[in-house]
Amino acid sequence: MIDFRYHIVSLVAVFLALALGLFLGSTTLQSTVTHSLRQQANHVTAENHSLETQRDLLNAQVSAQQGFAAAVEPYAVAGRLVDSTVAVVSAPNVSSTARSELISTLASASATVTADVRLQNAFLDATQDATWGQLAAQLAGTHPLPRTNGAGQAAAELAHVLVNRPGAHLTSTRRIETVLSTLTDGNMIAVSGQTPVRPADLAILLVPAGSAPDTSAVAIAQYKDLIGLARALRHAGTGLVVAGPTIDSSSNGGALAAIRSDQALSKIVSTIDSDDTSIGRVATVLALAAAPGGTFGRYGLAQSPPLPSPSSAP
Repeated sequence: MIDFRYHIVSLVAVFLALALGLFLGSTTLQSTVTHSLRQQANHVTAENHSLETQRDLLNAQVSAQQGFAAAVEPYAVAGRLVDSTVAVVSAPNVSSTARSELISTLASASATVTADVRLQNAFLDATQDATWGQLAAQLAGTHPLPRTNGAGQAAAELAHVLVNRPGAHLTSTRRIETVLSTLTDGNMIAVSGQTPVRPADLAILLVPAGSAPDTSAVAIAQYKDLIGLARALRHAGTGLVVAGPTIDSSSNGGALAAIRSDQALSKIVSTIDSDDTSIGRVATVLALAAAPGGTFGRYGLAQSPPLPSPSSAP
């Protein structure tokens, strides 16, 4: 018979062999895993450096393009809007810098800005809609109002004193003053500078950037009111450009995107994103110049082409 001590020795030998095998196996595996992880880390680091280089190159290119665009902007717009009159209407939260720079560009294009009107938050306040309807009825007098909400009716009254088609019935200075002063007293608008003495042929509606997500019922109602104002300005005048800031990955496009998605309106107005850049301002001027000829489109840094064809904007 096999002695019990022999079993003890055999069992110890087996466990020692297992321990040695585990030790040697883990050492070899650890070395392999470490090498693989080191290779992956080196690859990611190299790829990151490559992306950083590309980013820096793209930033440099964008900076150079913006500098070039700013340098040629006065020459690109010079004389494009001779004998043209333009009313500028700004929605709440529009950048004052973007607005003033655009007005300066319009001056460089030889346009006459007849009005600089800034909508107040109350204009887009749905809780005040009934009040705006009563105000519009008071201003309208005997002529019919459009079948829409109160803000839309007030927008129609505003549009008809800011813009007018050539050959249409001339709006009197007294009526312009009455409508603008009434809407100002109602905290719906603010007029910068002197009250215009006559309506303009063309109009620009400036809208702010949209934030993401911005799909609340309040935001949608405000977009509808701005679409109503855009429609009123377009039908009252010869042409309309709706312009907003650059649309990036953090923005849903806001009112500008809402107007672009309106199939009927988007066919008769031009829309410009990136109005806070030289390219956007040049696009706005060229689009205004092309509007009387019936040419409309979508332009800006987020569009292709970014500018209207100069041949369509004499």
